[in-house]
Amino acid sequence: MKKILLTAFAAATVTTVASAQNSAVNSAILNHKQGLLDKAQADINKATEHKKTKDKAKTWFYRGVIYQDMIGNPIYSKFTDDNTPTVVLESYDKAVELDGQNGEYAKLVPERKEMLYGQVLNQAVEFHNNQDWDNAIEKYKLASKVNPKDTTAVLYAAYASTAKQDYPQAITFYDQLIDMGHKTEDVYKAKVQLQQATEASDEEVMNTLSAALKEHPNSVFLMQEELKYFLKNDRGDEAMAKLENAIKADPNNASLYAVLGNLQEKKGNLDAATESYKKAIEADPKSFDAYFNLAVLEYNKGSDINNRAAKMDYATYQKKGKTLEAQAKKHYEASLPYFQKALEVQPDDQATIQNLVRVYTRLDRKAEAAKYSKMLNK
Repeated sequence: MKKILLTAFAAATVTTVASAQNSAVNSAILNHKQGLLDKAQADINKATEHKKTKDKAKTWFYRGVIYQDMIGNPIYSKFTDDNTPTVVLESYDKAVELDGQNGEYAKLVPERKEMLYGQVLNQAVEFHNNQDWDNAIEKYKLASKVNPKDTTAVLYAAYASTAKQDYPQAITFYDQLIDMGHKTEDVYKAKVQLQQATEASDEEVMNTLSAALKEHPNSVFLMQEELKYFLKNDRGDEAMAKLENAIKADPNNASLYAVLGNLQEKKGNLDAATESYKKAIEADPKSFDAYFNLAVLEYNKGSDINNRAAKMDYATYQKKGKTLEAQAKKHYEASLPYFQKALEVQPDDQATIQNLVRVYTRLDRKAEAAKYSKMLNK
């Protein structure tokens, strides 16, 4: 008789303990609904440690909810720290792991993670604005873990790393963006510039440029950068062949003609460069690069002639100097309409304005030189 009574008592005790632990989850939920987040936190922590509730998706989902709602709360944020967003993310991930993708609580996680992403990103931006680069980068990394498909956090992590002058880390973030399919011209441009700043090998930079040009075949910046490396590595003929083939495929592309002209100019073929720049203008009457490069080409011709005159001895100058200076003046005058057209296309371009000041000064047209000098001071 006593044995039966003891067994019944033991069973009742087990039931009571299990019920108590299940009630810890329910109590946590109730306290959360009532806004008593500290009590909810204490209850849910007990539930995550007890063998009866620690493997339930419900427990971990509500652990994430309670901790998440403490973030930024005017009263209960004191119960959080820098690790709290990680606790929230880990809680939601565990809930999904226990529940399966189609489970009752797993289905609630995406909306909660979206909210968490915004919270963490806001923290990152606050650190960023205060130029606390290390903390900003860590928060950007966490935001990316919360939402691996969103590129915003990764992009700003690259910006923060660049501001910190941690260029290798910035490059890894740009690589991450490219792997995510965010293959904009700006991303590739930034990566190339960072590789150049870190003195990456020519091969590494050229590989980046090659991949970039597959995505952006008409990018003037990328083409010009690739040309620099072709020329640096004595591969000018390859560069020329690539450009000529590109022009055959797209004969109305002004950018291609502008880059071809730039290459021809570097190889010393100034007449061919002039024709290429003019073809660029025919294809696009608003091609700033073509106007500017034509102007500089004419200006440099004038400067070269002037330099020859300046190096003459007195007797030779008396015979030929004035003739050379007259020739130089013609080239300076020829550059003016191109600089003017370039300025029409980009009215605030400081390089164009500076060059107009130089040309008018060379031509001794002081009023015009003063006019453009004032534009520089604005």
